[in-house]
Amino acid sequence: MTQRDLAATRTQLLVWFEHRFAGQAVVLSDLRPANKAAGWSSESLIVTADVGGTADDYVIRIPPAGGGIYPHYDLGMQTRTQEFLREHGVPTPAPIWYEPDSAWIGSQFLVMPRIVGHTPSDTSYVTRGWLHDAGPGVQRRVHDSFLETLATLHRIPAGEASWLQRPAGSGVVAEISWWHEYAGWGTDNQIPDVMSLAFDWLTCHIPTQTNELSICWNDARLSNAIFDDAGQIVGALDWEQACLCPAETDFAWWLATRRQTLEVNGIDLDPELPGFDSREQVIRRYEEMIGRPLVDLHWYEVFAMVRMACCILRTQELLRSIGQGDHFLTRAPILPTWTLDAIRG
Repeated sequence: MTQRDLAATRTQLLVWFEHRFAGQAVVLSDLRPANKAAGWSSESLIVTADVGGTADDYVIRIPPAGGGIYPHYDLGMQTRTQEFLREHGVPTPAPIWYEPDSAWIGSQFLVMPRIVGHTPSDTSYVTRGWLHDAGPGVQRRVHDSFLETLATLHRIPAGEASWLQRPAGSGVVAEISWWHEYAGWGTDNQIPDVMSLAFDWLTCHIPTQTNELSICWNDARLSNAIFDDAGQIVGALDWEQACLCPAETDFAWWLATRRQTLEVNGIDLDPELPGFDSREQVIRRYEEMIGRPLVDLHWYEVFAMVRMACCILRTQELLRSIGQGDHFLTRAPILPTWTLDAIRG
């Protein structure tokens, strides 16, 4: 990851805005990072643009410079996905302007309206911060609106989003294949033994019941959502890994990341916040929402943590590449204890 020259990028974007809004006076504010902790998944910058006397905030989304979490960044596909999902009731940022011409700022980029609200932290929402302090009523609305968004997503006909297929096709076999290849790419083919064991376990225990495919977020967690003060979801973000898999892929990812948060904080609670459903309750509710049983959730939760581990490995590799081999993330466990227990039998 290299440091972008924000002043130079602002000058280049001003020319783009003037071209995009030809005939209208344009004034741009200074650029600032949308999230200081981000940058390897995608670089996101915030700018206020006054166009013809009307000022609005925008997010500029740019592929990371100098290498990132993922091998390819297809912003055109992300644009198509977000616009399609918005049409079906998923609150993705819209409208989006996709600029494929790298001549403007040195790379392709997206321009989206900024959504203002609250984004819970993956690691701390259970112990502190807005959601923790908001009280059971707001927590309930956050929980339910997130669940409703997942159900809305999973009801959209998957056949209408064929561009989300992996090279090997759709479904869990193709998804395992993609992530196994990713692990090799992300580690320069130095896949740790424990990850090889994990992929072997996934393959040996792959669900035998084939459920219908859904459009899956593939990163369904609270930190990829924005909520208003009342707890209603107003933004669903980060669709670069959207795929076609059974709905369990997303639902188990949310369950597993919640479980991981508890393990990281040394907390044994179910639910983790008073406004949330317990594990048993939310499984039963989601089955009612999508009209079928959720099957093989244990397998899908392990699969979720293996996918997360692949990203952790890549992050560790990137940190070492910029001389931060002593960063705490390079010493973080690749897999949580409960996942290790599962794959080791």
